[in-house]
Amino acid sequence: MVDFSQFSNLSNSGFSGGKTPLPPEQEFFHSLYIGGKNRKNHIGVVERSGLLQIRGVDYNKDKVCMVITHVKEVLVKEETVGNQTSLRCFSYKNGDWPWHGTSSVNGKFRVCGKTSAERAADQFCNTCRSQILVAGIYTNENGKPITADDGKPIFMFLRGRGFKYISVSSYLAEMSKLELDPIFDPVTEESKKFEKSVVNNKRFVTEVSPSTASSRYGEQNVFKFEKGSEIPKDHVLKILQLSQKTLEKFNEKFDWSRGKQAVANYGGNDETSQSTESDQKFDDPPFTPDPPKESNREETKPKSDSFSFEDVEF
Repeated sequence: MVDFSQFSNLSNSGFSGGKTPLPPEQEFFHSLYIGGKNRKNHIGVVERSGLLQIRGVDYNKDKVCMVITHVKEVLVKEETVGNQTSLRCFSYKNGDWPWHGTSSVNGKFRVCGKTSAERAADQFCNTCRSQILVAGIYTNENGKPITADDGKPIFMFLRGRGFKYISVSSYLAEMSKLELDPIFDPVTEESKKFEKSVVNNKRFVTEVSPSTASSRYGEQNVFKFEKGSEIPKDHVLKILQLSQKTLEKFNEKFDWSRGKQAVANYGGNDETSQSTESDQKFDDPPFTPDPPKESNREETKPKSDSFSFEDVEF
């Protein structure tokens, strides 16, 4: 008998098969999107056109409530050939400008234009577009978190991209202009600026519903946002703590500049494995389930009883 440990120095020279996609139900951040057409998903539920879908959690909703935990604006340059879309360049916009993309020029990472006008004037960057990622906790109308079977809160995200960008950015801008009683003490110019940009959007329940808007391409699905119930200040502080605790998970999910995923093909045309809606692009590799069984179930049944922000576990 030969013990394997004598060959342990070879442990970094093997192949483990790469990243294994998680079933939608096991994802930490669940995509919130508007169904573009009636389609049967991986569990046999028919996702209906024009209604909100929370992938792996709830389906066919005419309104979803959330408390925002993270907001991030990114820059994305993509290219579509046939039915496959690939990411050509991406910037997570870390810190203040200058930001850098994942593509290179003269052996160095490309510097992004500071404004849309600057990017439009660059031959490579003129198809680059801003997207806004908004993540948060799934709640009821009063801001009480809806929990999964394991008692943990459900985190979801939506993407403001293309025609949906305007409604997302307009709502966030509106929230940042609110004059609210300060949470932090002492009150300084710096703390007031921080509260408006980071905290204001966490002080209210955000109600999201599907809507449409006219464009030169016809009617387009968009998110409609409304400011709901105000959240008590002590709970807002707990939301901020949750945001800190889950920041690395958010960065792992959405900072595509961290690895090869940033330049990999992210398209998918298997309608049983993932939504083909544009909101779903840039997800992790699609989960391939067993063939779906017939189901009359419209949605899953998350629990919302006996929960407070003190109960959150990961």
